[in-house]
Amino acid sequence: MPVIYVVDVPEFLPIVEAARKKPQCRVSGGEKGYYKVEWDGEVVFNRREMKMKPALWFGMFTGGLDGEIKSFNIDEVVVIGTNKSL
Repeated sequence: MPVIYVVDVPEFLPIVEAARKKPQCRVSGGEKGYYKVEWDGEVVFNRREMKMKPALWFGMFTGGLDGEIKSFNIDEVVVIGTNKSL
């Protein structure tokens, strides 16, 4: 199951808010300085919809990622689960 850890600062809250609007996403946290956004399958985030400046957009994974970036450009990122086996 893919997870994005979002730093709990106002600049990154648009990611959390966008995830809460997606039915496949589950958001928890705000504890220990991070939100945890998880989902099944893949999820797409759009920079313009979230009204994020490019500098913040390109730092959206600062808190961490447990998954794989399928595509990432100036306006859209697609994140999927990894195919790693333990």
